[in-house]
Amino acid sequence: MNTLPCTPHFLTLALTLLGGALSSWAQPVLNASDLPQGGETYLRTNAAPPLFADDLETGGADLTWNYSDLIPTNDQETEYFQMGEASFTTQLVFSSADHFTAFELPDLGLENPLPFSGATTYLEFGSGAYKVVGLGITTDFVDLPVIYDDEEELLPLPLEYGATLSSTSAFNVNLPDLLYYSTAQTAEIEVDAWGTLNLPGGSYECLRVKRSYFAEDSVSIAGGVGFGIPREGTTYEWYAAGEGMPVLSVQSIVGIPGIWTYKPAEGTNAITPMAQRIHLGIAPNPAQLSSTVTLQHDLPLPLPVSVVNAMGRVVYEGQLGAGHGQTQLPSADWPAGTYVVQVSGAKPLAFILR
Repeated sequence: MNTLPCTPHFLTLALTLLGGALSSWAQPVLNASDLPQGGETYLRTNAAPPLFADDLETGGADLTWNYSDLIPTNDQETEYFQMGEASFTTQLVFSSADHFTAFELPDLGLENPLPFSGATTYLEFGSGAYKVVGLGITTDFVDLPVIYDDEEELLPLPLEYGATLSSTSAFNVNLPDLLYYSTAQTAEIEVDAWGTLNLPGGSYECLRVKRSYFAEDSVSIAGGVGFGIPREGTTYEWYAAGEGMPVLSVQSIVGIPGIWTYKPAEGTNAITPMAQRIHLGIAPNPAQLSSTVTLQHDLPLPLPVSVVNAMGRVVYEGQLGAGHGQTQLPSADWPAGTYVVQVSGAKPLAFILR
């Protein structure tokens, strides 16, 4: 009977091969069934940015991310609908879509608000990518489908370590005398890491997706003078088997990881009483160039505030006092564009100068 040699060199080689095989088996591989599904609602929690997140840019195999000390600020539910619940018009136009989800249109602060009552995104599990195929805008008169000139690829399918995707997208909305909006975007997407993610609600074996994007928006409201809004940044998303939406999402603008969203523990309300007492508002919005914008706030304790432009550059830093008050932002010298107010523990607040 032939036997394999039992030498130290052979044992070392065998253990190395076995270790590599086990490592390969441990890598998650996700498919369409692990991503958002029509008929499901997903609960996520916004968190205050942690003080230290230096490991965000590190990719690789078999990593451990420890974000178990995230401090929650407010919960949000995202519902995905089956296509049978869409209007007849949108079912016909987006016949290839697998499901859709609603999103909130921004409050532009107009004296005569645009006659929109809702907006939706239509998504499809394609042969090689999960992608957005179009939008739906519900007006007071009709459902308006917005077909993408260039569909937006979100994730490569199957989702596995090392997969990459170069995505481009473009669409425009033209409602004469009401609104013109167009956007063109490029993105580089990579499944750049896998490993164990520790969150306040538990641990997950995850694939991490890094998405770097640049976009240019053009906006004109009620026939007024149009303006452009550049956007760029990087998002990091951790996906786990059967969880649908990312169990953790971090949006980083010019290297600053400012927006954190994660999955809380099952059956819990992650919100702390202090976070529920943070109230922010801004007026006017949109504001005219060379005007001063007022930040209205009601806070349980003094908190730092910063304002960043669409490129992620900080244009203002200050301190808000406790209680109800108003702070004048030095916006008179800022150029046209979109700005985001960031207060620790609160959801970012956007406003427009035009």
